[in-house]
Amino acid sequence: MQVAGTGPRMCRFAWPGPSNRRRRARDKARVASMSNGVHSVSQTSFSGGRLVRLLGELQLLNGAPEVDFAERLARLFDLSDTVALDAANGHRASGPFLAGDKDRQRLSADLAKTRDKLLAGLTRAFEPEQLGTRNGLPAPVADYDPYQQFYVARQRQLTAGLQPLRVRLRGALSDASAAGAQLAELDTVFDATLTAYARRGFGAIPRLLARRFEALKPDGQQRLLEENTDDPATWMAPGGWLHRFTGEMQLLLLAELEARLEPLRGLLDALYKEVRDRT
Repeated sequence: MQVAGTGPRMCRFAWPGPSNRRRRARDKARVASMSNGVHSVSQTSFSGGRLVRLLGELQLLNGAPEVDFAERLARLFDLSDTVALDAANGHRASGPFLAGDKDRQRLSADLAKTRDKLLAGLTRAFEPEQLGTRNGLPAPVADYDPYQQFYVARQRQLTAGLQPLRVRLRGALSDASAAGAQLAELDTVFDATLTAYARRGFGAIPRLLARRFEALKPDGQQRLLEENTDDPATWMAPGGWLHRFTGEMQLLLLAELEARLEPLRGLLDALYKEVRDRT
């Protein structure tokens, strides 16, 4: 996902000279092939993901996203990352492998429970009775800063809720088969390498929302408020500009939750396959 102001850095494999251009091509292909499809994203899903579509509809994206997955991925890996990826790709576990279908079922239930809990939290935070409370939307103001802080706090909750389960899924996959252990090692490397990139990408969303906030806020809103000729409570009434903005903000958070769940669902699918093939 490339959002305004968060494009990936220049390719760190891009050494000057013709021979080094060939080396960059080899590295790009090597990074893509070593992913073994675990984290591959189709061009269609990249351009049509719910979160990206919403950002596009709100005109918060800068142009069309890049479509070459291998090229984008290679830009994120430096020499130490490729060494770690090489080691993970060559990882061969000898067992014994004890994870079974009961483990998969338990983790599947935990993933569903975690998603439901996070979803309920996002829903509850936007309920009218939570307005102005510690866990709810800020009281109506014409300043965007409280809404940015609110969004960032919800993002932290998503991270805290999902990361421990991802670690558990990797552990079960490592205990399922030699191939599963290799996939778990690859996910560990990808997780560590892409964390900063994902943090920048997701972290750009609340900053970009400032533009949407200002676009929806009527001209002279702050002046009317200072002159006591406006009532902030009306902004949150159905049809009000702030009611619309917070609705859009909630949709983005819900889409972000689904995007953050994708790696965990991939690990769970891999666990199902490895347990099924072994038994």
